[in-house]
Amino acid sequence: MTTDAIRLSPDDNVATVLRAVGAGESLRVRCADAVTEVRAQEAIPLCHKVSLSPIDPGTAVVKYGQKIGEALEPIAAGRHVHVHNMRSARARTAP
Repeated sequence: MTTDAIRLSPDDNVATVLRAVGAGESLRVRCADAVTEVRAQEAIPLCHKVSLSPIDPGTAVVKYGQKIGEALEPIAAGRHVHVHNMRSARARTAP
């Protein structure tokens, strides 16, 4: 069984793609023993994130079971998640 992306925690709303993905491809996403599917809405480069469900602006982007940033705009399931549509929490200080 081929896995196209990996979800590191069941709490994650993004997965990391394990190969370059083309728009329209159906992706098999593994998290431990569970496998789900999501259709890529656009091309996603190797090792970048794909949204597993809709993420509203201001909502946490969760990877590793931890908030890694927040959405800057609506992100539909299957969209590429990167600096163009999320703000990273890395190296930011709390207000």
